[in-house]
Amino acid sequence: MLIALLAILGVNLVVIVVLLAVVLSRKRWVKRQPGAFRGVIRVASGEIDGLRPKWGRGYGRWVRDILVWTKAPFFFRNELVAADGMDQQRPAGPDEVKRLGDHPVIVQLRTGGATVEVAAHDEESQQLLGPYRESVAVTRDPSAPPEHSSQAASIGAHANADR
Repeated sequence: MLIALLAILGVNLVVIVVLLAVVLSRKRWVKRQPGAFRGVIRVASGEIDGLRPKWGRGYGRWVRDILVWTKAPFFFRNELVAADGMDQQRPAGPDEVKRLGDHPVIVQLRTGGATVEVAAHDEESQQLLGPYRESVAVTRDPSAPPEHSSQAASIGAHANADR
């Protein structure tokens, strides 16, 4: 329907296809960056240029202590968040963030006079923590099923013990 509307408005179909190819290739490039994770971000207090108080989707990755946030849906703009430290790491409440799995993790970062919250799927919590992963252990809901990687590690440990 969108393509039909653009065609009626006189936009050439080749232009639409090229724009779509550029957006999809940019998304693929962003996803393949080392340490990239899919998530949402918002400003909890204060002001940061380019970020809003409402959750915004995109991809993040850490470069030293700077969070590079690539905004969805077009992935053309990067916002840089120079983190001074991490205030809090917690599991997300019910219906707090959408489309990030059953047990998303939220990290609260200090940057200047503002506070930013970044959420990601619990399987990507190590990438989300970035330079702060050694200083904090990820807390999980005790009623949640165990992670696949820990199950595989415990199975491997039992197999090695049997030898």
